[in-house]
Amino acid sequence: MASSRIAPTTSSAISAMDRVSNVLHSSKRIVVVAGAGISVSAGLPDFRSSNGLFQRLRTQHKIKGSGDKMFDVSLYNSDDLTTCFHDMVAELSRVSRSAKPTGFHYMLAKLAHEKRLLRLYTQNIDGLEASFEPLKTRTSYGKDGSGKWPNTVQVHGSLDYMMCTMCTKLTKLEPDIVSGSEAPVCKVCEAVDNVRRFEGKRSRGIGRLRPRITLYGERNPDGEEIAKVARSDVRHRPDAIIVVGTTLKVPGMQTITRDICKAVRRQKRGLTIWISTEPPPAKFRAEGTWDIVVQGTADAVAKYAALGHCNVLADAAEPQTTQKDQ
Repeated sequence: MASSRIAPTTSSAISAMDRVSNVLHSSKRIVVVAGAGISVSAGLPDFRSSNGLFQRLRTQHKIKGSGDKMFDVSLYNSDDLTTCFHDMVAELSRVSRSAKPTGFHYMLAKLAHEKRLLRLYTQNIDGLEASFEPLKTRTSYGKDGSGKWPNTVQVHGSLDYMMCTMCTKLTKLEPDIVSGSEAPVCKVCEAVDNVRRFEGKRSRGIGRLRPRITLYGERNPDGEEIAKVARSDVRHRPDAIIVVGTTLKVPGMQTITRDICKAVRRQKRGLTIWISTEPPPAKFRAEGTWDIVVQGTADAVAKYAALGHCNVLADAAEPQTTQKDQ
C-alpha cells in the first residue's frame, strides 16, 4: 500500500519508530547501505544537499556545471581541477582523522559485535566505521582464511590509502603530500627505477600515487568482489535492510539495494527501511520499495533505539516517519 505522511507526535508515528527499533534489536541478518548523512554530525560534509560538498566546491572553485566534476576521472585532464581535487582530498583526510564516530556508527558496531549485521555497504570515504574492530575491513574484499567476507564494504574506497598507477602498491595517504597539479611520486617505483638505472637497465617509468577512491567514469577495482559479496548476501536471506543517509543516486548502489530489498521482502517478517533527511528517490517510491520511511537523522534513530553508545546524541532532532499500513 502507499505510504502516507504521519506527524511524529501521533501514535502511528511512534509505532513506526518502535518498529524500526524492534528491527534493530531483534533482526538477525541486517544489511545497511549508508551514505554521507551518517557522518554529518561528526563534522563531515554530505555531498549532494543544497549545502553539501558538491555545491561548496562549485562556488569555491568557480566550477561551471555540477560539483560532481570534482569526483570525475576527467578531472586529471585539467591542472586546475587536479589541484582543487588534491586540496579537497587533503582537507577531507584531515577532517576525517580528527572526527569522532557518531551514535549511528556506535550502533552499527554493536550490531556487528552481536553478529546481527550481515553487511555494511558504506558509500563514505571517511573511514569512521573502521574505528571499531567489528567494522574493520580489507582493501581486497575476497573471503578471509575462514571463508568469510568482511563485515564492511567501502563501495567507493577510502581516504586511508593511495595507490600507485603503475605498480598498484598501497601507501598510507598523507595529506601533506597531496597538493598541486601533480600527483606524488611512488617511492616503491622510484626505488626500483634507481636500482635498474644503477644496473644499467632501461627505466620502466615511475608511477604516481592516487587516492584509493573510485571516481565517476572509471572502473571500480573492487567491483567484481563487491558484486560477489552482494550475491552472497542475497543468498543468505537478509531479514532487514536499512538505507540511511544517502540519496542513492549511484546506479551500482541502486542495483545492489534493489536486489537486497527483494530478498528481504521474500522473508516473512522482512522489513525495508529508508532513513534520511531527504525523501527516497522517486523511482523507488513508485516501486513501493520501503515499508518504513524515517525522514530524520541517523543519530536520532540511534538515540531512539538506544542500542549502543548514545551519550553524544543529546541534540539529535526528532525524526518524522511514514510507514505502510499493516
